[in-house]
Amino acid sequence: MDATKENIITAAMRLFAEKGLKLVTVREICKAAKVNIALVNYHFRNKNGLYQACVERLFHENTGDELCTIDATVTDARSWRAAVRKWIFGFSRGLRSTKGGTALSAGFFRQEVVHPSPMCDLVRERYVIPLRDSLLRLVAMAVDDVNEQRRWVESVWAQLSSYALVDAAWHPVFRPADAAVDGWGDSIADFVYRQVVVGMKYRTKRRVR
Repeated sequence: MDATKENIITAAMRLFAEKGLKLVTVREICKAAKVNIALVNYHFRNKNGLYQACVERLFHENTGDELCTIDATVTDARSWRAAVRKWIFGFSRGLRSTKGGTALSAGFFRQEVVHPSPMCDLVRERYVIPLRDSLLRLVAMAVDDVNEQRRWVESVWAQLSSYALVDAAWHPVFRPADAAVDGWGDSIADFVYRQVVVGMKYRTKRRVR
């Protein structure tokens, strides 16, 4: 990727994470990237195309593709536990990804939750649902009841995302006294993982109904 295109994406990711798609203008992005407005149209066609490119970048950088297929690595109870742990920590760290002091992934998804953009359906279908389904397939290897599978997925997702999506100013209210500021996110992921492996036991690889 050439330097100009990279500069545009870097500037856009920061602004989209801070303000959301609707409130950010192409002119503002170009000013931050120090490029001509015409270059956004040249590389991305329009603001929506640039937004999609930013989401794709974050998804790939945070191992989203790998997490979506991690259930394929499971062959027995030991590999199931390893896959569950990798999914939980990968998802948690992906949401907490930071660049330049800004929580970009969390910022993007926080904006979509609070102020859904015209790209919300694409983000949900292309990135969120595949991640959810990969976790669902792992849960289905230990839980037979379909509704119970969904409750487990909802619980794991909610616990991990609530930490990442809430404003950092609220973290001290909930952070345990023995948890370091920098390590709190991983301590939550570890707590969630232990809940899963205590509450579920691998049985066999099966298809999600």
